[in-house]
Amino acid sequence: MRHVEDLQEMIDAVKKAGNGSNVYVSQHETSRSAVTLGDEDTEAGTRLRVAILLENKLYYSEEFFDDLLYEETIETIKELKNMANVKMVSEDEIEKMKSGK
Repeated sequence: MRHVEDLQEMIDAVKKAGNGSNVYVSQHETSRSAVTLGDEDTEAGTRLRVAILLENKLYYSEEFFDDLLYEETIETIKELKNMANVKMVSEDEIEKMKSGK
């Protein structure tokens, strides 16, 4: 499995793979105090960890501290949902898929 450094590279790969591809996405928000938050509870200073896995071929992950980049990433994930079969999963599930377990 290849790790991509750029979210756009992942988007391009999903586009190339077509609508039938399976994409797994994990979003995990925490406040700077490490308390897990839901979307409706988002506050300034939120960290967002995102992991995206394309059919056990490509893997992307990043942790965001900037609210603007966070919002852009959320919009990009929404775009992914129009390009492929996207399934929202937990961080643990992504890690298991990455390791082949």
